Amino acid sequence: MKENKITAIPTFTGIHFFLYLMILTVFIPSCGRRGDPVPIEPRIEKPSEQKAAEKTEPVQPDVLQENRKTSEMPEAPTGLVGVYTESDVVLTWGEHKGEDVRYRVYRSEGNDYVLAGETVTPAFTDSAVQPDKKYHYRVTAVGINEGPPSKEIIIITEIH
Repeated sequence: MKENKITAIPTFTGIHFFLYLMILTVFIPSCGRRGDPVPIEPRIEKPSEQKAAEKTEPVQPDVLQENRKTSEMPEAPTGLVGVYTESDVVLTWGEHKGEDVRYRVYRSEGNDYVLAGETVTPAFTDSAVQPDKKYHYRVTAVGINEGPPSKEIIIITEIH
């Protein structure tokens, strides 16, 4: 006589159900993502006749020189403001739109200016300050060359 084997059907326990939900909610939606999506501008192709015409047109030397000036020598940053936070001096200023620049922050205690640091954003935190001192700050924008300095601001690091 044959024995009838009864096999058990696996059932979901609490931990299995939890793991199943984790896989569905965490791993599957994030497959292939590397952060937020970045919109890409559509590329509009010019007809080949226009491309040929553009290649043959001479460019005036004055136009080249003017383009070189704007990209090599950025304007002085504007709107420089600062605040003392009892341990640091936080500076902000207006950003150069459309230009690939970095910024140099200069500090002085009344003598010569020294480089306090560089940044690619229009903000800087100077942690190398001491209480009860007077600091002068200027910022320059740097493209290919360093531009002129911003207007000077004075920060007094006194605790009230």
